[in-house]
Amino acid sequence: MSLSLYVHVPFCETKCAYCDFASWAGRSGEEAAWLDRIERELGLRGKDAAEPLFSVFFGGGTPSALSDPGLERLCRSVADNFRFQSGMEWSMEANPVSLTPAKLAIARDHGVNRVSVGVQSFEPDLLRRMGRAHDADQAREALDLVAGSGLRWSADQIFALPGQTLEQFLSSLEALLSWNPRHVSFYGLTLEPGTEFWKQHEAGTLSEADEDLYADMYSRGVQLLSDAGIRRYEVSNFAAPGDECRHNEAYWDTRSSWLAAGNAAHGYEPHLRWRNPRGLNAWSAWVDAGCPVKDVAAEELGADERWTEEWFLGLRQAQGVDISRLQADFPDREILRDRIARRIASGHLVVEDGFVRLTGDGWLLLDAIAVELSG
Repeated sequence: MSLSLYVHVPFCETKCAYCDFASWAGRSGEEAAWLDRIERELGLRGKDAAEPLFSVFFGGGTPSALSDPGLERLCRSVADNFRFQSGMEWSMEANPVSLTPAKLAIARDHGVNRVSVGVQSFEPDLLRRMGRAHDADQAREALDLVAGSGLRWSADQIFALPGQTLEQFLSSLEALLSWNPRHVSFYGLTLEPGTEFWKQHEAGTLSEADEDLYADMYSRGVQLLSDAGIRRYEVSNFAAPGDECRHNEAYWDTRSSWLAAGNAAHGYEPHLRWRNPRGLNAWSAWVDAGCPVKDVAAEELGADERWTEEWFLGLRQAQGVDISRLQADFPDREILRDRIARRIASGHLVVEDGFVRLTGDGWLLLDAIAVELSG
């Protein structure tokens, strides 16, 4: 088992049209008050940390949207309150418009050793449609910066955007490969209630990509990265061997634990998960009150929920579900081998070395197959 830390930074340059995260643009004036409270919460979380951290992840929101002094305070607070395992991974999300040489130096000097850049696309029209704060030239400049930094780095792309063609998506991936990344993430657009894209869809001014185009984009993107030596290790994440994101892998391992700091941040330990108050004001008041456990949205996971999570989290990874481990953890549960056999026959699953894995078009049917096999 390992222990990780997630820190949620709620500030953004703009609110993207697809984003339903607990983040806001135009509230940078609240940074100082936010830092006071996140430092207090990190102090409390550090006391909860029974072992050195396996990984740290600054997400959001946009961590790089913090001022230089603000980013330094946040990094220092983590370093002051926690012990680290040797070789710990410390990641920070960044947007091209706010990632500067100075911020990269601050992060690196305080222990950040991995940066994830939200490129999303190199197509100007698509960037504008998404409401991204950066343009294609700024994305290229950010990639030049991280590629020359000596840090591990990754870049994100989105597919199935409104009006996006297969050629546009593959062209953006090919362009990204010119920087020789060792980690790439790409995600199919989902319309989340309350987002600008959701409102446009409800008004009839936005149409989702059809299923065939979505499948083509995903499958062709997987192949393009594979040909470049960047292999799928999770449904939306791809890496050269040895460069997988360890923090993400901890999320997908139900035996790991992670602490959560910041508004709407999720924490987990085996059999229990919780979420900090979502609203910035509600979270601030909660921290001022000493982060009382009774006010956290917590869920105790019973056997049914844990069984289902093993299938969903295992199948989304290339390594698959470890059947012997599943049987050891759930001795009273039946592995539905007839359903596995049917999916093997249809070309959606394979069983190798004691693991059940997705294959072929099975990756596009992940949720449906996980529901089937979890009974």
